[in-house]
Amino acid sequence: MSFLNPRIPGLNSDDVITDVTEAPHRLNALAQAGAAQIIATVDVEAGEDDWDLALSEEHPRPVVLVHGTFGNRGYTWTSATPLLRQHGHRVFRLDYGRHGNPVIFGLGDIKRSAQQLADFVDEVLRRTGAEQVDLVGFSQGGMMPRYYLNALGGGPKVHNFVGIAPSNHGVTAQGLLNLARQIPGAVELLEQGAVGTVVPAWPQLQHDHPFQRELADLGETTEGVRHTVIATRYDDVVTPYTSCALAPAEGRYVNNIVLQDIDPDDRTPHVSMPYNVTVLNEVLKALAG
Repeated sequence: MSFLNPRIPGLNSDDVITDVTEAPHRLNALAQAGAAQIIATVDVEAGEDDWDLALSEEHPRPVVLVHGTFGNRGYTWTSATPLLRQHGHRVFRLDYGRHGNPVIFGLGDIKRSAQQLADFVDEVLRRTGAEQVDLVGFSQGGMMPRYYLNALGGGPKVHNFVGIAPSNHGVTAQGLLNLARQIPGAVELLEQGAVGTVVPAWPQLQHDHPFQRELADLGETTEGVRHTVIATRYDDVVTPYTSCALAPAEGRYVNNIVLQDIDPDDRTPHVSMPYNVTVLNEVLKALAG
């Protein structure tokens, strides 16, 4: 049996109780991710960004959506994109961190990914005429933009930054394996060879990597940017879930939200967060700030 295969309660599991109680929710997350990939493939019109639509007076900032590790601009945002448009926002999505695989992204060197985000934001601002954007990122996409904000000069170009289950303080190798097990195609990608070769971001995402220390030294927040974090207590990738949170700082807007403080019965795991109705409503509230 490959070490990447799902853990089986009672056979190769370190935590039988958790694996048994959370198995239905993790299977649901797998189904949601798979269904989203199908929708993103067949719904071509939904995959187009709003380059030809003017910004409104009510929503003068374009919304840039940033997927996570093993994600892409399509399937990660199949729920968020139509909801944002329904509420009058203009949506723009990039694929960053390509490294060999033509379908799933967020694999490459994170600093290079941050530069790709910087270039994309500049293009959005140039073509829309906006002065700032709002960023909404999931998982790695909720962490990587901090390098853009604090190391690449992106702060003045961003008003709101919303992180959905962001890996703000890194993850463990086991957390990354849990993620791979729930993303169609990710396990097969990792089994192609040495993980650090096929996914250069893999070691950088881990909490004890020098990149994570450099990111921390740059600062958790950015002057002038409104930071919102939405976490779930049932996160099986970013563990403990409290590591999603950003430290409050004087003069900085930081709002750390835990999904279960809003809905105690919601057991949504990491992968399902971009599809969760409550989470997306909190995103809308954050963007209204």
